[in-house]
Amino acid sequence: MATLKEFLTAQEGYNAEVGLAVDGIVADVAKLSKMIEDLNNSPDRVTPEDQARIDAIVVAGRALTDRVKAADELTAPDAPPPPPTT
Repeated sequence: MATLKEFLTAQEGYNAEVGLAVDGIVADVAKLSKMIEDLNNSPDRVTPEDQARIDAIVVAGRALTDRVKAADELTAPDAPPPPPTT
């Protein structure tokens, strides 16, 4: 069995990995929001440039969904409660 220090060191590394994944997702959401804002500022008629923006938003949205799912898979399910101590 690993020592408590070994466990805590490994957990800190795991937490850092999850933190980086979340930071990347936050950055992706900001980029996607900016893309949507830019498109929203376009005139009502869809131009070829607008269609390219729409296509890019769809691709970015799908990629973001994949990243969120992958990050979710990194996290462990809730641990069962510890056994009672008597």
